[in-house]
Amino acid sequence: MTEISNRINRLRATMLQQNIAACIIPTNDPHASEYVADHWKARTYFSGFTGSAGTLIVTTSKAGLWTDSRYFLQAADELQGSTIELFKMGEANVPTIATWLGSELEKGNLIAMNADLFSIATIQQYHEYFSALEICLDTKTDLISAAWHNRPALPRAPLFIHEERFAGKSCEEKIDWVRKLMTKVNANLLLLNALDEIAWLFNIRGTDVDFNPVTIAYAAIEANQAILFVDLQKLTAATKTYFDTHHIIVKEYQSVAEYLSSLQGKTILLDKSKMNYAIYEQLTGKNQVKFETSPVLQLKSLKNDTEIKGTRLAMLKDGVALTRFSMWLESSFAQGLCVSELSAANKLRGFRAEQDLFFGESFAPIVGYKAHGAIVHYSASESINAEIKPDGLLLIDSGAQFPHGTTDITRTFALGCPTEKEKSDFTLVLKGHIALAQAVFPAGTCGYQLDALARQFLWKNGLNYGHGTGHGVGCFLCVHEGPQAIRPDANKTPLETGMIISNEPGIYRTGEHGIRLENLVLVQSCNFSDKNDFFCFETLTLFPFDTKAISISLMTAEETVWLNTYHETVFNKLSPLLNQEEKTWLQKKCQAIHH
Repeated sequence: MTEISNRINRLRATMLQQNIAACIIPTNDPHASEYVADHWKARTYFSGFTGSAGTLIVTTSKAGLWTDSRYFLQAADELQGSTIELFKMGEANVPTIATWLGSELEKGNLIAMNADLFSIATIQQYHEYFSALEICLDTKTDLISAAWHNRPALPRAPLFIHEERFAGKSCEEKIDWVRKLMTKVNANLLLLNALDEIAWLFNIRGTDVDFNPVTIAYAAIEANQAILFVDLQKLTAATKTYFDTHHIIVKEYQSVAEYLSSLQGKTILLDKSKMNYAIYEQLTGKNQVKFETSPVLQLKSLKNDTEIKGTRLAMLKDGVALTRFSMWLESSFAQGLCVSELSAANKLRGFRAEQDLFFGESFAPIVGYKAHGAIVHYSASESINAEIKPDGLLLIDSGAQFPHGTTDITRTFALGCPTEKEKSDFTLVLKGHIALAQAVFPAGTCGYQLDALARQFLWKNGLNYGHGTGHGVGCFLCVHEGPQAIRPDANKTPLETGMIISNEPGIYRTGEHGIRLENLVLVQSCNFSDKNDFFCFETLTLFPFDTKAISISLMTAEETVWLNTYHETVFNKLSPLLNQEEKTWLQKKCQAIHH
């Protein structure tokens, strides 16, 4: 950890030069991205912690890292030997970042927060808290660049067009939708920084970050022009022609500041939960700013017929790949071959890559054997890579990107003869999954109102899980997208037809096993009469659950019918794409169960 200490010491030296008492380094980039380009992985560079969520705080004498329960074990391992203290968010007696800094600093101290790495909402919340303590925020001093040696450059891979045959709508149609929504709130300019929203709106994609097919950009939508700010070196002859044809003005990525300084008298729509504070700072005084949720967010969540059809096709390809992977796993055990968590993940990726138009994985696969399955966002590495043996439970959460759709599936496999405890846990999770899959609900229902359906059987046994039950999924975009969600906290977004969302209850016993069962579902109309508008879910994912892990005595007749019907659908849809050996294997896995 000597190198990490050296980096923090360089940062502290810069802080002392600038008379700054503390520095907050988030995971973020200027675009509120889940995955960020190497250029913005400052928290990883200065701490050594590689998880996808966490915040590093450095004062002149102390350093701390805050992360959530998904990463407690990983963070403890990666911070070992450093001088950085781990703060486990959400646990009893663990201070928040703000309260800890408030206790460490004195009146008149300065806290550095790079304005381009924090949302407007976050900066405003911190300002309100610290101003009461007479501690000031410095949003303009860039400590990171000065202390980061050999910082990676921004990526410059060419962007490409997401063809309308996959997108279903032209960029003109989408921009027109957005302008109509802008008019409703009396805004004449919309600024966008979220990369997936920009990619969706302009029907473009890229390879600038891992897993999400996006390109780094800003965008501005006015009544009579649409502007894309992107590195001009990313353009090809084809993309230049595309932008000209669709009347999109393209400007250099770095020129967004010049554009903002030219704005005056505009009514500008910003999403304060996403837009970085640096953009906001350049607008105040000369323009009226309206804080609203981005209209693109809602439009993007409602998949059109082409996107739905494409997602169904992606599910077929995923089902074929998972069938071949599962057969390979069983064959490897039968032959006595060594299989590790990493080799299994690589093999699964290989089977997906055999599928036509495979673009890549939609997130880093989670392959957790036995106790590793209890680590919700476990990531195997060369140093932590369990050998998988034909006993115990194996949790695999994985997904793929195809131009026509994005997949995300979790299955838990019983590799030997499961114990009664394992079977009971598995069945309670499955019962919750089925209850949510069968939900029928009126228009206006939000995800938090359905969340208990998936947890009820666990709750009856004094069990629960700490993550959400469902997240929105993009179409050849981010595997995690909003605004919809199914989780306990009150997300006020109603579920609407065309939304794709995950159904993934689980149970995690530290040191023993983890179980999660995930399908993607589509919200669709389920009308009972002309007067009542009701919705239900269509399950999109196509791969069987491991019936060997089910305690049939805990299942009701209705649940058994749902499972058998689902497995019949899986076999009927996948079998035409399989050879005879694969069909025989799948038919056995989809065999009906009976009480």
